[in-house]
Amino acid sequence: MAARAEVSKPAAPKPAETSSAPPEAAPAPTGVTIEYQRAQAKEMTKYFKKLKNAQTAKNAPVFGFTRNNEISNGRWVMFGLLVGCMTEYATGVDFIDQLKLMGAVFGIVDTD
Repeated sequence: MAARAEVSKPAAPKPAETSSAPPEAAPAPTGVTIEYQRAQAKEMTKYFKKLKNAQTAKNAPVFGFTRNNEISNGRWVMFGLLVGCMTEYATGVDFIDQLKLMGAVFGIVDTD
């Protein structure tokens, strides 16, 4: 007759040890740290800002003739004309004579 192999029951799992000793500290990570990632993110931000500024400068119109500059210049001209008209109304001196007087006062034009 053939010999029968005896089968035994598996051993019961051991209960977790309950000791008051603190767990061992995890070893320091040797890979990528949060500080390294933060430094790399700052470098990438600087790089892309420089890239964006270079692209903006490349695409900018020459001599500053942009929409915003022209709007600002137009507003200042309208303000100057308004002040000239109000001064003419208050003093009776027309706008051209005001410019001549201003040039004479500042020594730009000799009216004699």
